[in-house]
Amino acid sequence: MRITGPLENPLLFGIDRDGGEFVMHKDGKVFTNGAVKDVFLRFFDSMVRVTIAEHAVDRVFVHAGVVGWKGKAIVIPGNSFSGKTTLVYELVRRGGEYFSDEYGVFDADGLVHPFPRRLAVRSRPEEGKSIETTYLTAEEIGGRAATTPMPVSHVLFTEFQEDAAWKPELLTPGQAVLEMVSHTAPIRYNPKLSFKILKKVTASAIILRSCRSDAVEFSEFFLEFVDNKAF
Repeated sequence: MRITGPLENPLLFGIDRDGGEFVMHKDGKVFTNGAVKDVFLRFFDSMVRVTIAEHAVDRVFVHAGVVGWKGKAIVIPGNSFSGKTTLVYELVRRGGEYFSDEYGVFDADGLVHPFPRRLAVRSRPEEGKSIETTYLTAEEIGGRAATTPMPVSHVLFTEFQEDAAWKPELLTPGQAVLEMVSHTAPIRYNPKLSFKILKKVTASAIILRSCRSDAVEFSEFFLEFVDNKAF
């Protein structure tokens, strides 16, 4: 697989088998290997997505869950295991359009585009048991996937916290940009484009920060909050 972009040299990925193991090559050198096919291929897929996100020519990829609501998008930036997918899952079940549980993909006008890979729904951690991941489409959870880009109405910085109270802090666009930088895939390779688009995204959005309670309860409450234009 050959990935080109704003790079002097294209990136080359390849997969071979060596006995009972799968081997991944990057730019002609062994990068990793593994014996379990499904795990190995998921890692390979992840590496390709990360590389595209970091080097995209005219898009900025931000680690975020994204849901469309009444023609505008709610963007939820966050790291892995911050609860993005769980919240996106519940918002989609309540009528939101599914954009992504991994990346918000923004263009030069600040519109967010669908990136509807299957939702990676993780089981709740239990003592002595490993976390299992199930991959589901929006339709499989009773929702629908978005098909067109949307402007952003809300940017929500939140994480699950047991018995958390919803006490939203209203952030300025400048504060939001600074918060989003650490979640922005191409920031090292194309900071100029990254900052330009992040400013577009946050310029007219309502930007909130607060911990949240359980996603089932919070998702219903938050959509009512959005509809009531509380800020």
